[in-house]
Amino acid sequence: MSYAIALLELGSVPAGPLIKRLGMHRAAVYDLLDMLISKGLVHYVIKSNRKYFEAQPPDRLFELIETKQDDLEKQKNLLKQYIPELELKRKLSKESQEGTIYKGKKGLKSVFEDILNYKTDLLVIGGSGKFKELFGAYYTNWQKRRAQKKMMLRIIYSESVRKEKREKELGFCQIKYLPEQYATPSTTFIYGDKVILILWSDEPMAFSMKSKDVVKSYRTFFELLYGIASQ
Repeated sequence: MSYAIALLELGSVPAGPLIKRLGMHRAAVYDLLDMLISKGLVHYVIKSNRKYFEAQPPDRLFELIETKQDDLEKQKNLLKQYIPELELKRKLSKESQEGTIYKGKKGLKSVFEDILNYKTDLLVIGGSGKFKELFGAYYTNWQKRRAQKKMMLRIIYSESVRKEKREKELGFCQIKYLPEQYATPSTTFIYGDKVILILWSDEPMAFSMKSKDVVKSYRTFFELLYGIASQ
């Protein structure tokens, strides 16, 4: 604001005396004058084809400050509205995402033991009975431990498994069935912040994904299938 103060002291003057007073380059002073005029702090009149610049009354400085304060308050209130969304985006951008591959029965046992470390429900898509077939006594013991932990199992089996009446065997579960044409060679386990895809090949393989976003998508997909599956 020193430029406006200099003009207040000089009164109504052409640019020359102001340039001399400020000791600045001519072009820079004209740029400053244009800026002050745009802010309503300076005006000019033309006398004998020359521009005479004059500062507005000092009270105008207070009006400018008040206007800036109003603008800042509006920006502050607008920012408050977006803070929750921005904070959510920040957290999502920092979310840890991991992918791990497990091979063989020993690798899959690591996955199943990890599931029991969580307190959430367990959603399963594409149950085919392969877990029981490959792991025998371990499968029975694992299901018993899961039920004791009150980990609810919601599972969508292939229709061919219906005749085996798994409800009593599994315990603490909800079962639905999809037609055989929808059967896949893999099974999806959804729990906590993880999704596990298991391929029941000669050497079974599991791919573990740790991501809240991925889990959210798979949970939505599960509920869609569960809604159309039959009991």
